[in-house]
Amino acid sequence: MTSPPARMLARRLTLRVTARPRGFTLIELLVVISIIALLVGLTLPALESTRQTSRRVKCLANLRSFGQGIATYMNDSKDVLPYVRPLHDPDTAGTNDLSLLDVMTIYLSVPKPVRVVPGDPSSPFTNVADVFKCPSDLIGNDSATNYEPLWRSAGVSYEYFAGAIMLGAEQALVNDPARAVTKTYEQPRWRELPVMLDNDDWHNVRRGGVARNANYFGDWRADWASPLASLDVQSTGDQIVRDLICDVISRFGGRPLPGCN
Repeated sequence: MTSPPARMLARRLTLRVTARPRGFTLIELLVVISIIALLVGLTLPALESTRQTSRRVKCLANLRSFGQGIATYMNDSKDVLPYVRPLHDPDTAGTNDLSLLDVMTIYLSVPKPVRVVPGDPSSPFTNVADVFKCPSDLIGNDSATNYEPLWRSAGVSYEYFAGAIMLGAEQALVNDPARAVTKTYEQPRWRELPVMLDNDDWHNVRRGGVARNANYFGDWRADWASPLASLDVQSTGDQIVRDLICDVISRFGGRPLPGCN
């Protein structure tokens, strides 16, 4: 016969085995949810920052590839930059209406972008090689293109800054604008002048500066664009731009512009 103490011990053991586990209280559940929300809030900005950095690195690699292509072109062309118009210049009525994309498709061995509807200037581009796209070029700012990324509406995310300077030199009747501008890039005063750069401010800049990438003449390094990248070479009111064009004119001849000494 089982003694009373033995029966009580058996009952306690049975209760411990069969007792249902205690669930979360409402306060505990809210604490857990708050911790998860905090972790998500801390993680998402870091992930987005990583994505932005990754996109910028790819963009820099593209500009570096463009620089290498231009350097190869110069080796075949008496050390002169390609004499073509800016990539996004709507006026192609001049003598140098060849696009840099025509040149780079040869020297980078990639196909040239084509429009979905050939001959229709409002049709978006397709078959755009990765080297022509900045990964941060995600959405445009033109309602006329339904806010398409620039590479899709214009075929390329980048701008040929040297071509814009050549256009200004051409308008000033400078003899041999391509050679004149190339020699200008060789001057220490203009060593931070971009050759190519992003066509818009797509990157987050720390400590100020221009929110674009660019490549530079000579070593063809790709880095943050210098403050000179914000210049509009079409603007006759920008004194630094006028200084640049005046510098070209003074050393290579051409029609004097107002304000040039």
